[in-house]
Amino acid sequence: MNITTLSEEVIQLGKRLMTAAHGEKRALVDRFAAGVGKSPTAVYNLLSRAGFKSGRKTRRDAGTTLVPMETLEFLAGAQREAVRANGKRTLPMGTAMNIAAANGLEVNISRSHANRLLRTRRMDSKRTAAVRNHITLDSPYPNYLHQIDPSLCLLFYLRGRQQLMRDEEFYKNKHEAYAKVKLKVWRYVRYDHYSGAIDVRYFEAAGENQASLFDFLMWTWGKQDGRLSYGVPKMLLWDKGSANTSRGIVNLLDALGVENLTHFAGHSWAKGGVEVSNNIVETRFESRLRFQPVESVDELNAAALAWCRDFNANVLAHEDSRVRRASGEPMVRDDLWQAILRHPDALREMPERKACQWFLHGAPETRRVRDLKISFRHPELGRSTLYDLTEWAEFLGQNMQVKVTPLLLREGAVRVEIDQLGKGPLIVEAAPVREFSESGRPATAQIFGEGFSRAKDTLDEKIAKRLAKAAHGEEAATLDDAYALRAKQARPFGHLHDGKGAVAHSHLGQAE
Repeated sequence: MNITTLSEEVIQLGKRLMTAAHGEKRALVDRFAAGVGKSPTAVYNLLSRAGFKSGRKTRRDAGTTLVPMETLEFLAGAQREAVRANGKRTLPMGTAMNIAAANGLEVNISRSHANRLLRTRRMDSKRTAAVRNHITLDSPYPNYLHQIDPSLCLLFYLRGRQQLMRDEEFYKNKHEAYAKVKLKVWRYVRYDHYSGAIDVRYFEAAGENQASLFDFLMWTWGKQDGRLSYGVPKMLLWDKGSANTSRGIVNLLDALGVENLTHFAGHSWAKGGVEVSNNIVETRFESRLRFQPVESVDELNAAALAWCRDFNANVLAHEDSRVRRASGEPMVRDDLWQAILRHPDALREMPERKACQWFLHGAPETRRVRDLKISFRHPELGRSTLYDLTEWAEFLGQNMQVKVTPLLLREGAVRVEIDQLGKGPLIVEAAPVREFSESGRPATAQIFGEGFSRAKDTLDEKIAKRLAKAAHGEEAATLDDAYALRAKQARPFGHLHDGKGAVAHSHLGQAE
């Protein structure tokens, strides 16, 4: 019996049921079910879809169950805890029921009934695993937030030829087959959160490392012919990978003024833009390599740059690479990125590679303070530069050592770390001295014969003042007063004991 004929028969059955006596309805359904080879329940479902109702009253206890809620919550909780990060559910209902019974819970229903009860109460693992509600986040302008994600490709080079690891090979014997490949190809993708602009570059390496990541940051944030977007972002979001959080990379981001954000494991949705971009690169670019192989990573990167150019500009024939946001209006990624022209302060150019390399191996350097000034060779300026620390004189002493770290994109500024006794270090940002007289001295230097003003008191001078006051009392209001009293050979501590002075030797010779 075909579907059309069955549907007509169901309609006729429904009409007969409407006029049949109450005791005859079940017999009609049973005979019809036997005739079409279906169960009475299936026939009732067919009648329901056709618009006929059984006429039975809803049970008073509909929606309730004799199964204790404690049992249902145990089954649902156990299955939810057994859902992997990739969404795979690893605890079958029968196994969960077996564990529940072993722990003294009442389990008196079938597996199918248990699954049905959980679905009815919205407690099944499929629903609860996706319970997180994500808020929509925005960026006010391009280069506000970048997302970066490195991933291992199934593409590699062996004996000078491009190889693509086929799925059947990879999963059949992936460890042995892939172990033979010493240098693997890593894909680094950068995604601009405001515009959706994508950049990709490939590196051949044994594993994820600081050197590849540094090269990628220099590339993706630097100006490149054939690519519109560039510049250092305000914030960077990525995984807590070892290379991402290595001391050299953290130092560089800190010097560039980039806020370094890392999401927690299992929260990849936080950087969903770059996750989607990785899939776009794999399906829309790397899929082309099977038809036109490239023989080196350099050729691969040249092809990737050309593809990025066309993709971000939406000029790929027969492909629509525009982004679609909540407004529903499709927007070209490059057009969106050019909104940065309305925010000129947001476009910060990457410093030269040589200046950035300092941070990969460089640690804070120590400098000795002389006359409230230090000298430091800034990697971005390329010369020894004078820095005036007079503003923080009260925390400094002559010949005190401070730690100095250069800052990038700050016109040669440095970060100075000043130790404080019993406290954490004082960290300040100092700008280089830029104005000098014709004789080469700072333009702020005083001219002989044109007045004289004292320099700010340093930490050492404050201590010296306290000691001078302790030695000479109120007469030593200043260090000059103390020097004058010393020149007069005034008696130290002469104000003690009602002017009799300190006892220094008259007490000798009297001890028992």
